[in-house]
Amino acid sequence: MTKHQLNEPVSILMPVSNEEEVIEEVIEEWIEDVFQYLPEGSEFLFDEAGSTDGTRQILKELCNKFPFIKVDFHEKKDGFAVAAKRLYKKAKCPLIFFTDSDGQYIAKDFWKLTKHIENYDMVHGVKLGRKDTVFRRIFSFFFNKFINFLFSIYFLDMNSAFRLTKADIIKNVIPQCVSMQSLINAELLVRTIASNFEVKQVYILHRERKYGQSRGLRPYRYLIDGMIAIKGLYNIKSSYRE
Repeated sequence: MTKHQLNEPVSILMPVSNEEEVIEEVIEEWIEDVFQYLPEGSEFLFDEAGSTDGTRQILKELCNKFPFIKVDFHEKKDGFAVAAKRLYKKAKCPLIFFTDSDGQYIAKDFWKLTKHIENYDMVHGVKLGRKDTVFRRIFSFFFNKFINFLFSIYFLDMNSAFRLTKADIIKNVIPQCVSMQSLINAELLVRTIASNFEVKQVYILHRERKYGQSRGLRPYRYLIDGMIAIKGLYNIKSSYRE
């Protein structure tokens, strides 16, 4: 993958919890394929919350090995959206990249996004050939269709956690994200589009999870969170109509 030279430093953000089997490999991949090529002043930030395995110790060791890695540790796991907001608030660079820490995204695909950021406010990674469970793919299909219908847009994979965004957009939009706590990535994208910022979709690859199960929603939560998300989407729609 050709690397597009960036003129501004980047904050790479990753929430993490109970990923001892893969987190070291993920971090080393991102350092080798992305971080070492970023402008001076870039940062690599993690929010670790409530891990009950060896994730916390591994992160402490990696902080000693790579001084540019910064981790905020929290005793209690208080949800993906809370962790994401903490990371966004902590980020100091003019460009902000957010992704998961489970290793299903490919670090080199970061460079697919960078070549568009000069002309857009956000570059949104759309998973190609996603390797999620059938149930999760079905839910995502109908969820995306509903958003597209409600907001008269055509965007795919709304809740994808692979985005490069200008920091000014994050500062403007993320405080408004209070309606879809389990699907904050989707809400951030919806509100960015509804606020008339320019968003570019880019296809990225997705690979099988090497170890363990997804840390995303459990099947029994899809119906509950789906109904909450639908209510949240109507609230978002109403707020922009006003």
